[in-house]
Amino acid sequence: MQNNQKPSKKTRLNLLIPVALVVIAVGLLIASRLFLPQSSNLTQNEIEEQIASLSTPAPSAEPTLIPEESEAVPAVTETPSNGDSTEALPAGYLFIILNDRIWGIEPLGEERDVTVDQGNGVVNVIHLLPDGFYMVSSTCDNQLCVGEGTVTLNNWQQRILGPCVYCLPHQLTLELVVPNAQPDPNAPDA
Repeated sequence: MQNNQKPSKKTRLNLLIPVALVVIAVGLLIASRLFLPQSSNLTQNEIEEQIASLSTPAPSAEPTLIPEESEAVPAVTETPSNGDSTEALPAGYLFIILNDRIWGIEPLGEERDVTVDQGNGVVNVIHLLPDGFYMVSSTCDNQLCVGEGTVTLNNWQQRILGPCVYCLPHQLTLELVVPNAQPDPNAPDA
C-alpha cells in the first residue's frame, strides 16, 4: 500500500526555509559583485612591483589614458648629509582601477589633469594635485563621483570612503596608495 499523504505544512516550511536562505544568499552575492566596488586586494609586494614598473612603458590597451598636460613628472632630488644626491620617490600614487584591474598608475607631485576615455562617450577627468586628487568631471548620470571630494595625503585615513573615489556607472575606482603608510587607529570604519 502506498502512502499518499501530503507532507504537513510544518515539514514543507522546514524544507522551504533553507532553500529560501540559499536563494537570498546567492542573490546578495550576485548583487555585491554587480553593484559594489571591489577592492584591488593587492599585497605590499604587488604594489611595489606596480610602482617599479612605472619606469617601463605600459602596453597600449583599448581604453586610453591621456594626460592633458606634461606627462613627465620632474624628478625630486634630496641631498643627504654625506653629499650624495639621491632621487626621492613620490609620497603617493593614484591607482586607476577599471573593471577591477589596475589600468594606470600616476605618481603625485605635479598638478595636472588626467582623462580616462573608455570610448562610446564614457569619460572621466581626474585632477592630480601635489598631495592628492579629485574627480573633475564624469559623463555618468548621477555625478556622485564628482561630489566625493578631494583625497589627500593628509585626509585619506579620515574620509568615510578612505583613499578612494568611486564612479560605479563607469566601473572606475581611483585609489590613493601611500607606500609604507601605517593605518590610523582613529580612522572611521567603512
